[in-house]
Amino acid sequence: MDAKRDFFNGCLPGNWVEAEATEIPEPEKVVVSQRKDIAILLAELEEIKNTFERIEEKKIRLQNLMQFYRGGLTTT
Repeated sequence: MDAKRDFFNGCLPGNWVEAEATEIPEPEKVVVSQRKDIAILLAELEEIKNTFERIEEKKIRLQNLMQFYRGGLTTT
């Protein structure tokens, strides 16, 4: 509690050091071009296709759930 009171009164501890505001330069981005084998590219493409298919399946499932909760689907 004393530290809070001292802070608001403008009294800072003796070991307090104010840091000067200096601009920090942004690091440079280094782009390294890689040549990949066709087999690796095809595998990555297949993985992307599978991801899209899973997303589409989830989308359809969510649409069906929304219809169900709104009372649009009938259960037999």
